[in-house]
Amino acid sequence: MGIYKFSLKMLRTNLKQSVLYILAIMLPTTIIVNLLNIMTNRYFLSVKGDQGDIPADIIFFLVLLVCTFSFYANSYFVTGKSKEMAIAELGGIWPSKLARMLLFQNAIIEIIGGALGIIIGIILMPGFLSLMYMTLGINGSLFTISIQAIWGTIAILLLQLSYVSLGDYGYVSSREILDLISGDKKVRSIDIRTIKLNSNIYLITYFIPIISLFISPWFVDVSFVVFLNIFFTVFGIQGILRYYIPDKILELKKEKYINDKIKLISLSNLYISLKQLKFIIITLAITVEILLCIMGMFKSSPQIKIVCICSYSTVIILIAVSIIYKIMLETDNKRHEFRQLGLIGYTTAQSKKIVTQEFAIVYSITIGVPLFHILIFLILFKNSGVLSMELTAILLLIFMLTFLITGIASYNLYKKSVLKSNSYRFL
Repeated sequence: MGIYKFSLKMLRTNLKQSVLYILAIMLPTTIIVNLLNIMTNRYFLSVKGDQGDIPADIIFFLVLLVCTFSFYANSYFVTGKSKEMAIAELGGIWPSKLARMLLFQNAIIEIIGGALGIIIGIILMPGFLSLMYMTLGINGSLFTISIQAIWGTIAILLLQLSYVSLGDYGYVSSREILDLISGDKKVRSIDIRTIKLNSNIYLITYFIPIISLFISPWFVDVSFVVFLNIFFTVFGIQGILRYYIPDKILELKKEKYINDKIKLISLSNLYISLKQLKFIIITLAITVEILLCIMGMFKSSPQIKIVCICSYSTVIILIAVSIIYKIMLETDNKRHEFRQLGLIGYTTAQSKKIVTQEFAIVYSITIGVPLFHILIFLILFKNSGVLSMELTAILLLIFMLTFLITGIASYNLYKKSVLKSNSYRFL
């Protein structure tokens, strides 16, 4: 029982990490239980159509996405425990026991997060059913709860737990103690491109989809246009994040802000943060565009539209939670950096300026870069009649409101965590 008591103690000690991980499980579970409840609702099933198993395919895509984000969140959770695991291994605990410790911690978090997600999902169920009835143009009970939806959600959570447990076992068993101790060290990425393009090419590619707004849907099918735009999104966004923006950051540091010690630190932190957020930014753009594309391809099916809207909401919440989770787990390293700045003469006011500038630029890029392409997709579908004006406004409102709340929460938590405990070190 010693190792399990130690696991519980570490969960309590790293309370911030544990709470963030619980939120990463709880919020998508809330959406998933409602999505499954809609899928098994008798009114939903009574709608006739020739779409086959497309809703089930979307569910599979969503489950795969949830597992991916769970693995992503879990990787940061485990990496943050590298030193803890190294100390435990130095104390004589074998890697197999460390893996069991992580499995036990994951199970505790999964149970708490999953249970809270299902409870909150049931509370919010009338709102989701109301949206379904409105889309289908029918009336029905707002308090219809499907047992299959509850058990289906539990099955997804178990699959998710198995998925991350395999990853945890691989992480623990493949690393030596020295690797665990230095697990939070940053590794400089290497440019492995065979053909090196000018970074402006990526910027031009990023803006190409705007041309599609001037193409008449009477001549070219809108689904083909948006499907083509997805390729421009992938190539353009990854190129901007990996090459164009880093090149501009280095250029600004060398030529314009060489003597501005506030901007120099802000831009250096921006360079690091963008490398860590590339996956989130690209995933946000691609998954939302794919869901909108599916709606366009099966625009005659209200079932598809409902499932895609719920999936869209799930993706937005997954990304929002991942952003908060990622930013907060980086505060420990940033706290050390700001402590060092205080020791070499930076004042509290200067450090606050650095935090504000860094966060404003990072968050604007994280949300603004994919939002530009998402707006193009929404306008295309609205103009072609796939989406009504009201539904377009709802989808955009979900995006903007979610990330507005996420931005405010992330900034306040980040500033408080980085500066508060070290304020006594500043002049």
